Amino acid sequence: MADEGIAARLFAAAVTRRTALLRGGAVAAGLGTAALSGAAAASGLSSGGTVANVRDHGARGDGATDDTDALQAAIDDVRANGGIVFFPPGVYVTRRLTLHSRVHLRGSGGDSTILRLRAGSNSAILESANFARLTGTASEAGVTLFSVRDLALDGNKGENQGGGYGLRVYGYGYEITEVIVFNCRNDGIVSEWGPTGALPTPSHQMEARVTAVRTHDNDGHGVNFQGPHDSMFLNCLAFQNGAAGFRLAGESKGTLMVNCHAWGIRQDLAFDLAATGIGCMNCYADLNGGVGVRISRNDCRWLGGMVLGYNSINPHPEIGVQFVPGVQSDEPSGCLVESKVINCGTAAVDFGADRGLSTVRLSLSQPGVKDDDGRLVPGSGRGWIGTPAPTTQVEITQGLDHPEKNLVIQPAFDLRAQANPGLPGEDSVRLFARTVDGQTQLCARFPNGTIQVLATET
Repeated sequence: MADEGIAARLFAAAVTRRTALLRGGAVAAGLGTAALSGAAAASGLSSGGTVANVRDHGARGDGATDDTDALQAAIDDVRANGGIVFFPPGVYVTRRLTLHSRVHLRGSGGDSTILRLRAGSNSAILESANFARLTGTASEAGVTLFSVRDLALDGNKGENQGGGYGLRVYGYGYEITEVIVFNCRNDGIVSEWGPTGALPTPSHQMEARVTAVRTHDNDGHGVNFQGPHDSMFLNCLAFQNGAAGFRLAGESKGTLMVNCHAWGIRQDLAFDLAATGIGCMNCYADLNGGVGVRISRNDCRWLGGMVLGYNSINPHPEIGVQFVPGVQSDEPSGCLVESKVINCGTAAVDFGADRGLSTVRLSLSQPGVKDDDGRLVPGSGRGWIGTPAPTTQVEITQGLDHPEKNLVIQPAFDLRAQANPGLPGEDSVRLFARTVDGQTQLCARFPNGTIQVLATET
């Protein structure tokens, strides 16, 4: 009988827990309010901060009720000291919500917690405080030390014909993780900050960290990132957006992207590198018409990864890597491109605006476009178009079905005159310049000390 009593109590506890889970309360994701409070303290997310559950403030999350006031009340509840705002599973219909410093929004996963822009709002779903006043000012003000994670932002563009964004931020020192942004009338994510060179102290992080974010089917850019500078993108995905998948411009200089992927039939530009010093490592540009990687500023890098086309030339030219004019007359220059380019119908690389001092090393597979009779369409499948600048080093090899074949260009170099260049190593020859009777000579020195004059100034 005692065993039966224990079993009954265990069964009742299990039923109670299951009922709580199915109600969609704070424990639906295994995170009760108390647990979230402990997590906040342990992770240092807030100092004396609190945890607010949006359901406790009256949010319904039923996909029909306007939850704006309840959601904003939960955000404002933790604003004074910082803290966590928790969104149990549900679809929360909302107008614009204002984000503040040290407030951390936590959903229950992008497939479970959805914030949907209310019909006719024509605004952002999440927008940092004073965004409209700060944007375009290059100010060092703005929100900071906030985060958004584990939720989805639905722009509901069919019901917001006048405009709509997922997230708009003017600020720095923030984190966005495991967030899905889709179906916006304008850009999915907009971020901006000024050119300030350092964070206030104390600080534990760089200007912004964006991890595992997915943006798709927005009518503007998937991510329109114009600062803060020196930020980091990791494992992000942008596809089927109306403009660029990832656009890095303005004050986003020095930002690093790793393992990011942009693709889509209707997305004509995968990566738009429009700020100085952008670095893309092991990223993937997958396109069907349009441009894979567009570079317009100095010192940008595209290393490893791949650019894959659809072997198409209609309705738009299909180009793997493209140099276009920048803000200054000497841009773009000093860039480094080392990658694999496959199947770009027009050309693997367009040197049209190359201003020099760059290195471009590409391994290609460019079969070209075939007509209905299986013949190569003239002008398709080219390795390059345009002319590299004289000071750009180029190595384009393999897989070219057109007359140019490989292109290898080593830039010119100067030998400075020196009195005694020393002996070369065994089986080597040392080239050097010297001046004799006021004339410059180009010479070769052999391991035995013999000097051969190759050319003399006349």
